Amino acid sequence: MSELADLVQQIEPHPKKVSDYVAKHARRGDPADVLATMDRYATEERFLMNLGPDKGALVQELFDRLPADARILELGAYCGYSAVLFASKLGPEGRLVSLEVGEESVEAARANVEFAGLADRVEILLGDSGESIPTLTGPFDMVFLDHWKDLYERDLLAIEANGLLKPGSLVVADNVGESFNPTEYLEYVRTCGHYDSEHRESTLEYHTLPDAVEISVYRPSEGA
Repeated sequence: MSELADLVQQIEPHPKKVSDYVAKHARRGDPADVLATMDRYATEERFLMNLGPDKGALVQELFDRLPADARILELGAYCGYSAVLFASKLGPEGRLVSLEVGEESVEAARANVEFAGLADRVEILLGDSGESIPTLTGPFDMVFLDHWKDLYERDLLAIEANGLLKPGSLVVADNVGESFNPTEYLEYVRTCGHYDSEHRESTLEYHTLPDAVEISVYRPSEGA
């Protein structure tokens, strides 16, 4: 069994345990402490497939490119880690919409976002991403893909088709390193002619396994 498969088997199956841990150990209204508490859970209790502090710092650099009132679309809320991180970097008029298929994950993510004091900036929707995307109103300044890797290409195509991007929108895909290797998605954003794409190497959250983030800038006027 590979190291990745071994780690995945350790993933906490009950996100509510994470939100309960946050409520018990973190400072209410302090997003940084909520994130640090989730990091502590992931390292001391059970592995979590969060963005994590290393890749989190990498993605935070992107906020220099975004307006304070940016609109962000996230696919894959899990326990709300990246929702807390991103929303904490937005101004009071900024908004994040997160799509999540797991009911318990939605409840845990909402609880963690509320505990961090960011519920007014975050909306977490329950449902399959393929069904939810056509119901959204765009455009978004950034899209963060962090759900099932084999859905990255399908859902990005749906996001494009439903007019949810604008020129200059950022599309950030987590877990695109060799351990996951979503080749169809990477080939699409690198060769379709609609994106300027950059590959940023990192490590898997809370581990030394190699991983990466793909950062793509939407350039529709430069398409094929």
